Amino acid sequence: MGLPLFSAHGDPGPSFWHYAEATGLATLPGTAASDVPHATTVIAVRYQGGVVMVGDRQATGNYIASRDVRKIEPADRFTALAISGSAARGMELLKIAQLSFEHYEKMTDSALSLEGKANYLSPIVQRNNLTSPLLVLPLLAGWDQSRLAGRVFEYDGAGGCYERADFATIGSGSPFADGALRLGYREDLDREGALELGALALYEAGDNDPSTGGPDFVRNIFPMMVVVDVNGFQELPAAEVGERFRLINERRTESRGVAGGSLR
Repeated sequence: MGLPLFSAHGDPGPSFWHYAEATGLATLPGTAASDVPHATTVIAVRYQGGVVMVGDRQATGNYIASRDVRKIEPADRFTALAISGSAARGMELLKIAQLSFEHYEKMTDSALSLEGKANYLSPIVQRNNLTSPLLVLPLLAGWDQSRLAGRVFEYDGAGGCYERADFATIGSGSPFADGALRLGYREDLDREGALELGALALYEAGDNDPSTGGPDFVRNIFPMMVVVDVNGFQELPAAEVGERFRLINERRTESRGVAGGSLR
């Protein structure tokens, strides 16, 4: 099968999304069931050497539809993309982003900047959310190779893209995670401090929001924890993640869940 041919005025260029539209690969549903599974809470925390992302694994409709959804994926080596909202559409958005960035690089022999990747997603989010009841809100974070720093970008429902200098949260557990992040964030956080704070914020969200899945010690299913730094996208092993959440759970057990005077 050969490459598709376009007229001079209809060539979609290096944009995979424009190519998908031109060839009929990209379609938007007109209706949706009210109980479609939704993905929930994901957190991104900047630190001095990169970005940490933590995401729960639960998809919820009128019931728990899945306990082991992956909501954070590498868009490329130095970029992580997470989703909340409609789980099915979010997974599709993840795949489109991965293909888009790879397609652009192959077509132009150059990679998009991290800011360019963030802006690239805006019209995709806008098209989906303004023409479909299956809403999706992504969260993009990565290592900026030109600035040598971690950066975080969040979106509103209309596709607006905004950079955050400290941290960002998406999903129904955001109010609870945000409270922990506001209390614990410092500009001088190192990798370990960012991982600890991100885990604690996700624990708070899972403890208070019924749609957010916290650590599941019965099934040994734990939130995803990802680091993006100069070495690229790295997902922490499940055993390490589980140990971090067990330590938090032990501290909470000792206090019987009663709030104390310090962040823990």
